[in-house]
Amino acid sequence: MLKKQSLLLVHLLIIFNFSFSQEGKLYKTELFKIPTEKFEGASGYTFKLAVDSKENIAFNACSRPYILIFDVSGIQIDSVKIPSNKCVRALEYDEYDNLLIMDNDETKIYRYNMQYKKLESLPYSKPEDWYVLLNHYYKNFEIESIPTFYSNNDYLQDFYFTRFSYSYNLFLNYKNGFIYQAHYNFIKRINNHKTYTNLKREDYWFTDNVTPKTKLLLINDELKSAVYYDRFYNLIYENFTHSNVMVNPALAANSEPARFDYSTNIKQNKIYGVSGFNKREIIISSWKL
Repeated sequence: MLKKQSLLLVHLLIIFNFSFSQEGKLYKTELFKIPTEKFEGASGYTFKLAVDSKENIAFNACSRPYILIFDVSGIQIDSVKIPSNKCVRALEYDEYDNLLIMDNDETKIYRYNMQYKKLESLPYSKPEDWYVLLNHYYKNFEIESIPTFYSNNDYLQDFYFTRFSYSYNLFLNYKNGFIYQAHYNFIKRINNHKTYTNLKREDYWFTDNVTPKTKLLLINDELKSAVYYDRFYNLIYENFTHSNVMVNPALAANSEPARFDYSTNIKQNKIYGVSGFNKREIIISSWKL
């Protein structure tokens, strides 16, 4: 009897350890491929990607002033020519599925309405403008109350150059309406819907892995966990309560050098991005916990 109980205990421990070791593992689904011939040049790409609520994917390669829009099966359903020959700095859908496009010089924000095929230019005078356009949560929040990151362009690489003296790195959790900010070695949860105030010890999620350049992709407030990507384009899952980190390689081993991008939509249940790139094709995939 004792031997059977011991065997059962060992079996349960194996199951528990296996389940625990899988926390944070992302499961990839390949969605479609874009022929590289759609874009000029063989290297030096900077990719940008955004996803609307219907899983339509807007995609830009820095070599061309066009945003191509695909449905989730890979059929191109639209394209937008932007009045700029420079790279796209930021690409995001607002809460109404309008596509927001920021030019690399941070002088213009364009908004594209897919239904009416209308592209309009919007004022961009301070970093807060971008967030206010994204959704009503930011619009009704006093963004200026959030501490900022100050930039000295004399010491920044060209890719990180900004015309503003300060910047934010904010993520909105649509499930609770809270704003999160990636900082040096921690993430701040701003648990007030109007202004930056009354932060508590539990609102600081400490880690050695994030910086003000980290792009947050998913937040689970109940588990105190997040998914983000690092400078090697790995998708990182981190549980801040248990200090559990899972590194999920996103790119195929033989991918060409480029600056890749990953994004999520308003549903915030998947991550979308480039999983492979070579002289023939760009592979678009999604990842889910």
